Amino acid sequence: MKRLVAVFAGIVLGILTGCNSEAPKIGVVDVIRAVNESSEGKKANAELEALVKAKQAEIKEKADAVEKLKKSVEKEPAATKKAREEELGKAASDYQKLLTASDAEIQKKAAALRSTVSEDLKKVLDDIGRKDKFLLILTTDNVPYYQKTIDITDRVVKKYNEANDGE
Repeated sequence: MKRLVAVFAGIVLGILTGCNSEAPKIGVVDVIRAVNESSEGKKANAELEALVKAKQAEIKEKADAVEKLKKSVEKEPAATKKAREEELGKAASDYQKLLTASDAEIQKKAAALRSTVSEDLKKVLDDIGRKDKFLLILTTDNVPYYQKTIDITDRVVKKYNEANDGE
């Protein structure tokens, strides 16, 4: 009878552990580093940086025009000063609108680029998880401490680059 209970307990234990003698694999990935080190992430960052520089140049040009107008209003005779002040007010308003629109455009572009890279990165993580039989892959954002031996960021970047360079 004891032997039957022992066999039954062994079967149950085997089923509960999934009949797997391997320890569960857990990985951690630094998503920000993976994005910044991947070829597609570098392209996205360069594209975003180019947009930021273009917008900064446009904003600087508008700011210089407003400043020049402001100086000319100060030297304007009283008879024509009112009209120039209205022109300055409109130019300052246009400048503020440009700042807001530029910021919104940059944020929208950054979100679109992040979304594209994140979706591709998620596919790579899913593939690595399935093929290498990971039980769990976490991001460094969610893990206050982990042993560096379970960091799979370099593998993720390599696989991500291979997947995107092959397209």
